[in-house]
Amino acid sequence: MGAEEDERPQGLIAKVKVYLRAKAFGLGQAALVGYILIDIVVYAVLFLVVRSAFKAMRGQEPWHDPRGFLVAAAATWGGNNATKPLRLAGAAALAPVLEWSLSQCKQRWGVTRAAAGFAMIAALGAVCATIVLTVVLATL
Repeated sequence: MGAEEDERPQGLIAKVKVYLRAKAFGLGQAALVGYILIDIVVYAVLFLVVRSAFKAMRGQEPWHDPRGFLVAAAATWGGNNATKPLRLAGAAALAPVLEWSLSQCKQRWGVTRAAAGFAMIAALGAVCATIVLTVVLATL
């Protein structure tokens, strides 16, 4: 009994790490990349939706009001959690395509699958960040 308790993760951060590691290994590399890609797009869209709703309701940007910023962040996080089953299904559906893409990157350019996955994630993140920044600056 004492040995089992010592092996269990202590604290919230340790429990989150164990949960994420189990999820990542359970999904597979291609599905994990797909999940992260979908997550990036969902967060970008939710950020814009929550920002426009906040601005329409209060007449100011969320980051001008510290409490409002926390409310906007919580709404974004809540919306993201509400879509988790859809994101998991999307990741499973994208897994075969991403599996092929990662293999092609490895064969054609000689990069590891992890590096190719990271490059895909970074590229989509840059595109989404550019779009979000453009929309925010255009509507200030």
